[in-house]
Amino acid sequence: MNIAIIGAGFAGTQMYKNLIKDKHTVTLFEKSRGAGGRCSTRYIEDKLIDHGTPYFEAKSTEFKNFCNDQCKKNILVKIKNIYYPTKGINKLCSTDIDENDFKRNTKITSCKYENNHWILEDENGLKYPNFERLIITIPTPQILSLDIQLSSSMKQVLLDVEYDSIATLLLYANNKYDIDNLQLEKNTLLKKLVDNSSKYNYKKFSSYVLHLGENITNLKRFTDKNQIQEFFSNEILPKENETFIKHFQRVPHFWKYAFVSKSIEKDYLYDEKISLGLCGDYFSVKNLEGSFLSTKKLYQEKFQ
Repeated sequence: MNIAIIGAGFAGTQMYKNLIKDKHTVTLFEKSRGAGGRCSTRYIEDKLIDHGTPYFEAKSTEFKNFCNDQCKKNILVKIKNIYYPTKGINKLCSTDIDENDFKRNTKITSCKYENNHWILEDENGLKYPNFERLIITIPTPQILSLDIQLSSSMKQVLLDVEYDSIATLLLYANNKYDIDNLQLEKNTLLKKLVDNSSKYNYKKFSSYVLHLGENITNLKRFTDKNQIQEFFSNEILPKENETFIKHFQRVPHFWKYAFVSKSIEKDYLYDEKISLGLCGDYFSVKNLEGSFLSTKKLYQEKFQ
């Protein structure tokens, strides 16, 4: 069977790997330059910075089994019931993808179902025809922005999904600097401060990722990265430590669809009439584990 998947985040890449094992022909489309989505790793020469999901827990037996298997492959390591990446969190997605199946830097804008097949078209007008089934794993607002035939009931369900946004600031320096003395953890506007350099045990490289809370991110309604950097400079980073902070390069980022705040009480959506499946973290279980469980359920019930 010839199958297209839109979105190379965790859900999309897991679905790809499941289908490839069953000898299907699969094409994976991703608008960004690599796989990962919110499992994003930034490379500074030979150093890794996970500026999306830095680590995670597993609750269900199915997801624990998957994570423990990734530990055996040295993609993850488990420390006190928390799973950490060993080579970048994006390896959770990018490992085992055949480059011949991966259309990176390809933003699909149109999906047409004609004569029992899907025809996809990207933003440059290039068409990809003859897919028997289509699976979409991107956030619901991005699905709704596609030129695609959706039933009124499916469209309404997608419209009901809500997201929280997160703004982050990545700090890195080619030397070892400890920011504990800045006491940033006391700033109530921060949701999380991740010491990325300690996670990878770097001796002469410092990297930290500062995550704003979703409440303040939603309130501020940032429209560009300059606004995010300005907010961190004015409200988060202590002015009295500006000389110390200047050691660091600063990279702001905006995760518009970081967390699902209102989800769909189903495991996935599937329209039999047009062979269209939707899965991801906006179903009955949220976050990374939700993506895994939603994808597995769709695969087992519609493709096995």
